[in-house]
Amino acid sequence: MLRPLIRAVTRCAFILTLIPTAWAQSDPASDPAAGGHALPAPFGLGLTVYSQTQDYKLAGLDLGIPGFETVETESLPVANRTDSFHLKLDYWVLPFLNLYAIGGRLETTTTVRLSGVETGLPFRLENLRIENDGWVYGGGLTMAGGWDQWFATLAVTYTEADLEVTDGSVEAWVLTPKLGYTLSRGAVWVGAMYQDTEERHKGTYNVPLIGDVPFEVVLGEATAWNGLVGGTAGLTDHLVLIIEAGFGARQHTLLSLEYRF
Repeated sequence: MLRPLIRAVTRCAFILTLIPTAWAQSDPASDPAAGGHALPAPFGLGLTVYSQTQDYKLAGLDLGIPGFETVETESLPVANRTDSFHLKLDYWVLPFLNLYAIGGRLETTTTVRLSGVETGLPFRLENLRIENDGWVYGGGLTMAGGWDQWFATLAVTYTEADLEVTDGSVEAWVLTPKLGYTLSRGAVWVGAMYQDTEERHKGTYNVPLIGDVPFEVVLGEATAWNGLVGGTAGLTDHLVLIIEAGFGARQHTLLSLEYRF
């Protein structure tokens, strides 16, 4: 349900960047990351759509098949896709310190490629595909500084997700350093993203000739860091559009429409 909505919002956001007023941002109270050179307006309310794909590694896998506990599973390929749609409320408590809270919906699909596992059974296992959705919430802080037209930020975020399809949870710490350059019509930046994620699932898995068996899986990212690039433009004196893309072992896209006041 979230993914068609995310695709639609993405198309609308890119169309908005073509509006001429997107390059009319000159509010001296604008966010430095939105092209301003003074202090940002203290409050912000934003709507963000976010999507990422990455490889996971198995921290643990229990599958209710006799003899499976002796199978080597640590090197099994695991693919993950996560999409979220959330609100963010933030406040600049100091010129260099911003605090924020987020809440919204999340969809996640994780595939453990069991089809290549040799179990000694007279058949091949199907891949374990776990599709889930639920509520995601959390918060964090951003520290910022600037000189001339350059700025640097460091954001630390913690989130949890209560999943509704399986008995599961997702917890993540995210660290995002960025270095950017302000322009008269917006800003651009480069940076990196670090994630420390633990994803847990319990459920049942259908095995040929045996039927449903219980499983429990614990997952984490295979590579902690990825690179990113981003840009922003003001749609009005108060509306800011932010676009960001990640590359490397983890790929992500972020689109955010923010109102500052």
